[in-house]
Amino acid sequence: MKKQPSLLRLFLSRFIPAALVYISSMAFLFQVDDRAHNTFLTQIGVQADDRLLGQLHEHLLGSLMPVGALLFVVMTAVCLLFAITRRRQQLSDANQQEHLYKIQLLLDSTQEGIYGTDHEGRCTLANKACASMLGFDIPDQLLGQQMHNLMHHTRPDGTPYPAEQCSAHRMSETGVVGVVENELFWRRDGSSFPVSYSVLPMRDGNRAIGMVCSFVDISEKLQIEEQLRQAQKMEAVGQLSGGIAHDFNNILQIVSNNTRLVMDRFDQADPLYSSLEEMLTAVERGSNLTRSMLAFSRKQFMRIRPLELNQLLTEALVLGKKLIPKTHTLQFLPCQDLLPVEADSTLLQQVLFNLLTNARDAMPDGGTITLATSLTVPESELLQAHGCRKQGAFACLTVADHGCGIPDEIKQSIFDPFFTTKDVGQGTGLGLSMVFGTVQQHSGFIAVESASGTGTTIAIYLPLRSAA
Repeated sequence: MKKQPSLLRLFLSRFIPAALVYISSMAFLFQVDDRAHNTFLTQIGVQADDRLLGQLHEHLLGSLMPVGALLFVVMTAVCLLFAITRRRQQLSDANQQEHLYKIQLLLDSTQEGIYGTDHEGRCTLANKACASMLGFDIPDQLLGQQMHNLMHHTRPDGTPYPAEQCSAHRMSETGVVGVVENELFWRRDGSSFPVSYSVLPMRDGNRAIGMVCSFVDISEKLQIEEQLRQAQKMEAVGQLSGGIAHDFNNILQIVSNNTRLVMDRFDQADPLYSSLEEMLTAVERGSNLTRSMLAFSRKQFMRIRPLELNQLLTEALVLGKKLIPKTHTLQFLPCQDLLPVEADSTLLQQVLFNLLTNARDAMPDGGTITLATSLTVPESELLQAHGCRKQGAFACLTVADHGCGIPDEIKQSIFDPFFTTKDVGQGTGLGLSMVFGTVQQHSGFIAVESASGTGTTIAIYLPLRSAA
């Protein structure tokens, strides 16, 4: 805050000019009276010598001094009174400015957006969080604007939102305080974000003069809730899949054993022998399905051992390249750093083959599939969003294509078992669910970036093996 001038300085700032004016005025009056006396003596024929003039000057000073002293005292008192009044006013203004500064500092220190309006809905105050969330540089840019028309003008379905139907408007009119969940506020650039807000009327005595609205962006909250629902759904489906897979696998084992016993009684040239072989092939396919279901439910047996991810991928791509037709190009960009992890090499190879197959199928006319690895330390928000409890450095494996992409409406379902967008007979819908379960068993997580027509990038994060 600006330092206020002292009482002495305020007094002197008025007293010195007033004293100069006073002295000048007294000197002027003395000259005027002296000239008048000289003129009077000349008119009556009296010769004014130095002695007479001296007596006249003494008489003049004697008559002016009492009045001058009184005027000087009055002038000094007025200057002092002005200094005291001005000092009090400055202290009052300074206290008020400091109070307003602290209030604004308090408002700007909150993460909630806060703004106030007058009775006609025009903004009278706003904090930095409010301006930032609405896409403005400083709060002053909001002052005087009609807030409903600025940031609450349209419903989530795109229809207009009249002010008289606005929840905030009704709450400010009735004086009922409540919290409104999951409505949209609109930014300066035309984009929107979900908010939770509350409104409180501002009153001057019994008269309503406006309202104060506080709101928070709940985009992250809704995302976490959706991920929690997805995780709960996946957990329930995983438990169901695991139970079915075990029972189904037992049934398949019985069919397989009995089929082999029957095959021993037939010659390979017998027509029934080929039918029995087809039965064994069908049983093997069923066993593969149960293994995929067990992987999704995270109940499959794993042989965990230390390995280096880049080396594993290099070896796996010898076979993986056979999955890629000549119309496609496979590009491998390994990280320059070593990526030591603890994993089941066979399961990670299956993860890689599933991702390569999906990337290939997403580009039926050909294209480039980019496989890359990197060393990264994920942000805590990313770890929290995917429910990963591991901390520190991770090895990241990404598989990117330039295919059709994944529409937003099905992005949450791509890891569900038996979910597929492929034609009947072209996929089981267990590939990505197996990938999801395997990565979860390795204490990692999967992040997907995709949109319709822009391709897909699937990133798999595996915690690095500790040096100890």
